[in-house]
Amino acid sequence: MPAQTYVSYLFPSWFDQNVVFAAFDDHQRGDFAPLLLRSDDRGATWTSIAGDLPKRGTVYCVVEDFEKPGLLFAGTEFGLFASLDRGGRWTKLGGLPTVAVDDILVHPRDRDLVIATHGRSLYVIDDIRPLEELTAEVLAKDAHLFAPPPASAFFLLPGAVDWSGKAIFRGENPAEGVPLTYYVKGYTGDPVKIAVALAGGAPLANLTGPGTPGLNRIVWDLKPSKDLLTEYGGEGQKPVRSGDYTLTLTYGKTKQEQKLRVETAAGIETR
Repeated sequence: MPAQTYVSYLFPSWFDQNVVFAAFDDHQRGDFAPLLLRSDDRGATWTSIAGDLPKRGTVYCVVEDFEKPGLLFAGTEFGLFASLDRGGRWTKLGGLPTVAVDDILVHPRDRDLVIATHGRSLYVIDDIRPLEELTAEVLAKDAHLFAPPPASAFFLLPGAVDWSGKAIFRGENPAEGVPLTYYVKGYTGDPVKIAVALAGGAPLANLTGPGTPGLNRIVWDLKPSKDLLTEYGGEGQKPVRSGDYTLTLTYGKTKQEQKLRVETAAGIETR
């Protein structure tokens, strides 16, 4: 039986019933090109959206974000890629090892990106809402702080139970606190500063992140920073109370605010 070109993935658009995305796998006939297509007329005609994907990277899956039209994710032989313009241009995403990506899910509740690989288990990119907010207006700014997700303060219990000898088959939990994602347009040599303040304006934490062009992320642990609180006596280990807080990004002449809601679990001692 001769080898066939397989349809490896079909994904109908969330926003237009006429649009469907398709990935094809032709590696059995020696064709490793990224065969990724889009139809705007229910499959009557097709247009390649492989764009600048790796030329020998078979595409195994493609999904569209359910909040932002045109935001696509493609799993290939060489990792995960994202496009902000319906497949016109692609960017490698997520810091994954060079591994085949077999399936992708945008988590409907947590807004995380779940990536299933071939032989390297699952990966999760927490909170992809910054990608949904990455518009042309944002990209034109020198720097931009994205709206943070609601934060929860709690203490993880230490310890774990292993039944596999020295083997470890569990991933790492996300860092405690809230991820703060920001965009930098160009390198100036200056770091990005993010100040956290109480609703009344009193300073609570001072954070510093790299001024690397592109998307960056730091995590605030929901506790006062050392420069604003004496560490002795254990005060620095207590998280903040439930409430609303103000985040202020400063980078060069750019200054921008975002609001953050924190919910602290019942029974946790706060400062």
